[in-house]
Amino acid sequence: MHLIPDTWTHFHILVSVFPSIGLLLTTGIYIGAFITGNDGIKRTGMLAFALLGLLSIPTYFSGDFSVAALRAVDKDVTDDAIWWHWAWGWAGLTTLALTGIAAIYEYQRSGKTGRICKDMAHLVLGLALITLGLMAVLGEFGWEIRHHELNLAAKVNNIVSAGDVPQGIGTSQAWSHVHMILNHFPTVGFVVALGFFIMGLMQKNDGMKRSALVLFTIGGVLGAPTYATGAAAMWALTDPMPILGVTKASIDAHRDMAALSLFGLAATGVSAWIALWRYRYLAVFTDRMMYIVLTLGVITLGLMAETGHRGGMINHPEIRTEALPQSSAAFFSPQVELLINNVIWFVPWQTVHFFGYSLVFGTVMAVVLRVLGFWKSVPFSAVHRFLPLGVFGVVMNVFTGMLMLMADTFRYVNENSFTPKMWFLPIGAITVIYFSLSDSLWEVKAGDDAPIAAKYVAVIVLIAWVGVIMGGRLLPYV
Repeated sequence: MHLIPDTWTHFHILVSVFPSIGLLLTTGIYIGAFITGNDGIKRTGMLAFALLGLLSIPTYFSGDFSVAALRAVDKDVTDDAIWWHWAWGWAGLTTLALTGIAAIYEYQRSGKTGRICKDMAHLVLGLALITLGLMAVLGEFGWEIRHHELNLAAKVNNIVSAGDVPQGIGTSQAWSHVHMILNHFPTVGFVVALGFFIMGLMQKNDGMKRSALVLFTIGGVLGAPTYATGAAAMWALTDPMPILGVTKASIDAHRDMAALSLFGLAATGVSAWIALWRYRYLAVFTDRMMYIVLTLGVITLGLMAETGHRGGMINHPEIRTEALPQSSAAFFSPQVELLINNVIWFVPWQTVHFFGYSLVFGTVMAVVLRVLGFWKSVPFSAVHRFLPLGVFGVVMNVFTGMLMLMADTFRYVNENSFTPKMWFLPIGAITVIYFSLSDSLWEVKAGDDAPIAAKYVAVIVLIAWVGVIMGGRLLPYV
């Protein structure tokens, strides 16, 4: 494991992702506390904001101390890029610190009085939202300092639009950009989820447990598009114009751990969702289920930490303590890739993939039709029992889809229908969580109409999964 940084640049890369992604996830939970009126989650959210505020100090100084080391390994780093990142860093980290100060003040005050001040709670939320906007801009300027491949996008687009397309050009650098943004969500998300989950276990607060379980589930869902965008980024970085200093073997080392992380994310996410699903029938979280989720979450976080380190080694020579691997022979991902390319192995996985889609769409139709007003003779709790079949279908599709993607990554990621398929997949999977969270929907009895909000969600779920299935079926044709 490589969790202990040995240079300022390494430390900055590790710590800088938490203020932005951690703030986004904490803000989401904090808003959920407003909606549900759960003061326990509000106070825990304030404590999380305070911790994130503290991170503004090491984030700033580690970045400041990293400049000299970065210039030593990369002569293409420009003064303008560093200045803009520094300027936005001041703005973003200052508002982050103010958010933390306001949050810890109200946390301590409410602890003494036993009541949360509404105005202060909204002030913390407002500062957090402003900081999120600044952090988004700050992150973009930070990535542009070292990730020169992002500047190749315009160059490649000009080549393509001119009709002069060398063999292999076609994988957009946009995949690299999206992968850099997306891959931090499962990793940082699991840290935030574990924090809230442990606090929920200690305080025996079911609302806090549910919030953490939702984060675990979302992290599991995001594993699939994160892996897919990483596979696309592999081609964008290596073919036909490899980025200087990037080796295919270093990417394969990252891919091996990414595959293991995908298994861990899926196991934790599915376990967390099962806990949410069972809660509807038991009205309590069992200790056994909670500790299963906790154990899987810790193991998965360890896998993702190593995956992230290997990913950082690909394009960050300033943090390398050893030479990059030059041969892919020691890694299993290229071997699996060759194996699945054989039609004898590809066809069975494709067949299982289609069965998975059938399970998913059948479940979606049953639940959505009831929410939209059909089958009103049965309560919603009856169709809620179908949901595990759909989840099982999603799991089947994630792993068979991963294997099929490995067989011909370049072709798949450059098909026109692949991008919308990857957008619709997390939308469809995440919105389904609503069906196990909504109290008003759960209370719909036989003959009752579902709430209007549930109907909007049902339409989104139906459109998303139709988009996923159409995108997948059109891959060979467009």
